Amino acid sequence: MNRSNRTERVMAFVVGALALLVGCAAVGLHRFAVDRPVLDPAVLDWARGHVVAARVGLGVLGVLAVVLGLRWAWCAVRPERRPDVLLDDVVVTAKALAAAVRADAEQVDGVAGAKVSVVGTPALRLRLTLRHGTDVTRVWRELDDRVLSRARAALDVEVLPTAVRLDLAKRPRQRVR
Repeated sequence: MNRSNRTERVMAFVVGALALLVGCAAVGLHRFAVDRPVLDPAVLDWARGHVVAARVGLGVLGVLAVVLGLRWAWCAVRPERRPDVLLDDVVVTAKALAAAVRADAEQVDGVAGAKVSVVGTPALRLRLTLRHGTDVTRVWRELDDRVLSRARAALDVEVLPTAVRLDLAKRPRQRVR
């Protein structure tokens, strides 16, 4: 997992946890700030009449909320799965597949560099750095015709989900004389 993806996932966790705390504080402080209760009076009357059932119900909801929150937090910070692919009797590692796709992508005219990762079931993430003056539509067409079609054929699949990010290479520095 690259650094920016990890940072985004950690920030999502932090923002979610802060939102949860602010929501709990708002509900808890609402009763002290306003003369009216948060719940409907009919619900409060029922809860007063069935104290044990209300406490058990609220306890179950609280435990469920904690379990779901912990599961969500775990999903937000765990590393992504890098699946190995089984082709006939040969296991191809995600790293080897990514290296093969990267080598093909770097052969496309106008591509200065490529980073590839295999995630999911499998799916590809490509980050291509293009040289200045490159025809993007030609690169896109060549990427689909040569690189991705070859990967689909190698994996023997009709559809290979792919996320492509295009970056522009830095201009070479020109020395002033």
